[in-house]
Order: sequence, then structure tokens, then C-alpha cells
Amino acid sequence: MQRSVSKYDFLLAAIALPVAIAGVLGAVSTLAMSTALAAGSVPASGGIGYALFVEQPTEQ
Repeated sequence: MQRSVSKYDFLLAAIALPVAIAGVLGAVSTLAMSTALAAGSVPASGGIGYALFVEQPTEQ
């Protein structure tokens, strides 16, 4: 069984990526970690909203 990367896999990565980048920036800069993670959660929550209301997973 061959598995390929779907658009939903990219969507999951797009949700996690801003939070991960914000965590790294909070760790290496003078910015407070809570501020960096709060800023990273904004685009992540946009991705969650997109996944829930615009591009829902469907059965093939």
C-alpha cells in the first residue's frame, strides 16, 4: 500500500509550524516566551479554523 502526502498533512504542518517557530524565537531572543507563543498561536488558530470550516477532511 503506497501512501502519499496529502493536503491534510500539509495543513497539519501549517498549524504546528508557527508555534514551533515562535518557540524557537522565544528561546533565542529577548522576547518573552509567553509573548512569542501567543504571537505564534494566532496564525496557528487561523489554520485550525480553515481546517474546521473551509477544508474539512472527506472520505475518498
